[in-house]
Amino acid sequence: MNIVQIGYGYWGANVARNIALSSKTNLKALVDTSEDRRQAARTAFQSQVEISADYHSYLNDPTVDGFALAIQTGPAFEVAKQIMSAGKHLFLEKPMAESGEKAQQLTDLAEEKGVVLHVDHIMLFHPIIRRIKHMYDDDELGKLVYFDFSRMNLGPIRKDVNAMLDLAVHDLAVIDFISGGVEPFHVEAIGAKHYGNQETLTYLTLNYPGFLAHIKSSWISPIKERRTIIGFEKKMVIFDDMKTVEKLTIYDHGIVEAGEEYGAYEFRARSGDILIPYIPAEDALRNSIEHFADCATSGRQSIANGRHGVKIARILDAARARLNANPGDETEHI
Repeated sequence: MNIVQIGYGYWGANVARNIALSSKTNLKALVDTSEDRRQAARTAFQSQVEISADYHSYLNDPTVDGFALAIQTGPAFEVAKQIMSAGKHLFLEKPMAESGEKAQQLTDLAEEKGVVLHVDHIMLFHPIIRRIKHMYDDDELGKLVYFDFSRMNLGPIRKDVNAMLDLAVHDLAVIDFISGGVEPFHVEAIGAKHYGNQETLTYLTLNYPGFLAHIKSSWISPIKERRTIIGFEKKMVIFDDMKTVEKLTIYDHGIVEAGEEYGAYEFRARSGDILIPYIPAEDALRNSIEHFADCATSGRQSIANGRHGVKIARILDAARARLNANPGDETEHI
């Protein structure tokens, strides 16, 4: 599959490298308006990839099967529409769009043109998230009780979106994936703007039918943390993505009805075995790219398709509305 990539920034460089290394994709060209980034691309790929400042000539190129779009969220919307209007498949970096309305427009266009729209919700392609999903679907874990996510680091602080749209989008995609598409009926969010005009720290709480979710997103943490705790009725799991090995821990713990020694008004904690399964390492970004290529070749929908992306975008719309409704006026007191 021949792909043209637009955008060669920090994350775009990772996308381009994986497109080039995959046996399922060929990086035909890299496009960036910055001369410094084009020079960096020339250095990285030598003469193996075409380097350009303009993508328009590739829209009608019959040798181009699809595009990878890795630019800022605002301008990406119009470029994405041009790509799919030309009948090309699209690998779109998150967040999918600035709003649920724009995400819906992109989804409608992809369906109208019969092209694959794949939103790079990369955690859906992580082998540990897939393992948890399989265990849940096989009823090994029991019913969902809660999700608790912590995703933080010191920068980079983006100017086009806030920390929630940059970081929490991953966690919302994971909830949607593992739960089988369950949607929240209540959303709360608070945040703080310490640098620039976007929230650099947010706390997002969601109420789903049967379970809760809490998501912390921060660009101003002294440590980098990527931790997911999921409570199920039968077992509980912790996924710590910052560990080099043993990233997943499964606790055969839970709550049971109280015995007589606890009295009539208490429940008893049940502690069982702790399992750290061996899960071979895989590159989630490579998996995401190859899933996109497989879908484009076969004509099937991506698991991270537009409809999935719209649900995430609409949740983020509701969360931003709550941020605006809770500005954190220090003159107000409880």
